[in-house]
Amino acid sequence: MPIDLLATHGIAALPTPLAAALAIGIPLLLAMGFGHVMLSLFTPQEFAANALVGSIKFSFVVEIYAAVAALTLVGSWDIYQTARDTLQKEVGAMYMLALTVDGYNLPNQQELRIEMRASIRHYAAAVVSEDWPAMQAGTPAAGSERAFQRLARAFLDADAATPSQQAVAQNTGQWVANVADARIARLSVMSRTLSGLIWMLVLAVSVAVIAFQWFFGGANQAMHYAMGAVIAVIVGAVLLVALKLAFPFVGEPALLSPRPYFALMQVS
Repeated sequence: MPIDLLATHGIAALPTPLAAALAIGIPLLLAMGFGHVMLSLFTPQEFAANALVGSIKFSFVVEIYAAVAALTLVGSWDIYQTARDTLQKEVGAMYMLALTVDGYNLPNQQELRIEMRASIRHYAAAVVSEDWPAMQAGTPAAGSERAFQRLARAFLDADAATPSQQAVAQNTGQWVANVADARIARLSVMSRTLSGLIWMLVLAVSVAVIAFQWFFGGANQAMHYAMGAVIAVIVGAVLLVALKLAFPFVGEPALLSPRPYFALMQVS
């Protein structure tokens, strides 16, 4: 993972209060520090003389920031929504497979029922213990491959001995295919994370918005500091939300957790 992505991933992985403190605190300190320097170098009269031209240029910078922030938030939301929908699809298909097990109720199908339930539990456990840590780290994962193969074989190779079992078997293949498709999508979600160039652009325009406001202003320094603090908090909040959405599997608490798979590990 590139260094710039490692930094954003590292912040997203922090507990939410600490991540918020960093994402909002750093812009706030930057705004206050830059404001102190500017107010030490220039007089209120010089700021007032630059107010008209400065406000026009600041409006241009703000428009660029708004466009970049919107791009980042939309991209981050798409990553989160895709990951959430993928988990729902996979868990839903596994649940439907679990419901079909009781349909194989002939005396000579007891071992088949045991294997079907065991394959569901084993696959869910593999997702939690092997796939999830890799997804949190943003690295490729194939730890659940054998468990998925076992799940597929248990259901696809089952002999349908009665008309009701044959009716269920017509849908079993589709449910297994849904698990396969969702599994691939789940494992590839983190490869779709926002480019490091996007994060660099977001940081650049964020710093520009925080800094540029101090090139013009009135005589009331307290009001100017207050305005700078508000802008810094808004910038930090946008960064925090974008980070949490772009890395939905990390953090304490994470936006997406393996809790549904824990429930499937209890299938009996």
